[in-house]
Amino acid sequence: MQPFDPNYLNIEYFFNLLIYLFEEAYRLLLLLLEWLARTDFTLFRIFSWLVTALIVYLIGYAIYKHRKLDEAMEEKYGEVQIKYLERQSLADRNLKWHRVLDYCDSQSESDWRLAIMEADTMLDEVLDTAGYVGDTLGEKLKRSVVGDFKTLNEAWEAHKVRNQIAHEGANFQLTKRETERVINLYRKVFEEFHFV
Repeated sequence: MQPFDPNYLNIEYFFNLLIYLFEEAYRLLLLLLEWLARTDFTLFRIFSWLVTALIVYLIGYAIYKHRKLDEAMEEKYGEVQIKYLERQSLADRNLKWHRVLDYCDSQSESDWRLAIMEADTMLDEVLDTAGYVGDTLGEKLKRSVVGDFKTLNEAWEAHKVRNQIAHEGANFQLTKRETERVINLYRKVFEEFHFV
């Protein structure tokens, strides 16, 4: 005798088992409905609880996904900084930055202007190497968002002062205090990219 031989299958047994399972499921359903009728639940309340549970789950899921996205961005952002550091030697970065600081420490307004112009050129190099696309520094900044780098607002503010110097020339009055403030804005951006 082989197992599963159709001659030995009892169809009536399986049919009765199926009917028994349906009867038990029906009985359980009746018990559940009877319990619901005895309690103060209404269909609307049950639906509300289910919707609330779904919303809580979706909020938790959204928070989880947002954290994962933040981690991925941090990982990618960190890789951009490492690539930049690999391409730019420490000596070259320090030389350029120290030249900017020397101009800033000068007592000459023309040196202060040079300090800001040099720092802006360095910022353009940083964004180029980090992979930001655009023909000008302004375009690169426009295509960036605060999520790309935390000091985007500082970069914009410093670049606007540079533009005033470039477009207004001698008509733009620059003080040592303002120069130090603007160079400090550039410093914040460079520190974020581990440039200085």
